[in-house]
Amino acid sequence: MDSLSQIVLGGAVAAAIAPAAHRRAALLAGAALGTLPDLDSLPIALFSDNPVTLMTVHRSFSHSLFVLPLLVWLIWWLSKRRGKRVAESPLRWFWAIQLALLTHPLLDAFTVYGTQLWWPLMPPPTMWSSVFIIDPLYTIWLLVACLVAFFLRERMAAQRLLLAGLALSTLYLGWL
Repeated sequence: MDSLSQIVLGGAVAAAIAPAAHRRAALLAGAALGTLPDLDSLPIALFSDNPVTLMTVHRSFSHSLFVLPLLVWLIWWLSKRRGKRVAESPLRWFWAIQLALLTHPLLDAFTVYGTQLWWPLMPPPTMWSSVFIIDPLYTIWLLVACLVAFFLRERMAAQRLLLAGLALSTLYLGWL
């Protein structure tokens, strides 16, 4: 999916899980985590200008359901040691980090390009081909929910809106 969709999905998931007092921080952290797996394309582009190589190496190890949980543990452990918020509510932040990061490859699997969810095993890329790489009807619900939740801060309406945005976007994926 496009970067905006990944950013708002990660932000919405993290903010829905993290404590209300940490909602803004969770929106920002989730947004960063939601796009983190795609940063693998930067070093790949330095070593190859072949578009086939770029596509096959990208969405491999950085999108693996075997690799990402290990990265989650590392990020969570470092954040818990150095960050006040994560230390205050470690279990909720663990799941916020975990799901914000893992939703990225799962959302990519819904596109026609797919992703290598099971890397280093080498089955064909997982692709359910139900959405185009850019789908405004998927993204709009999450974008609105994140923007409004950012301004509503700790209010219960922010939580409800985040959950509604996640539900609508998920229903849209299931409908296709």
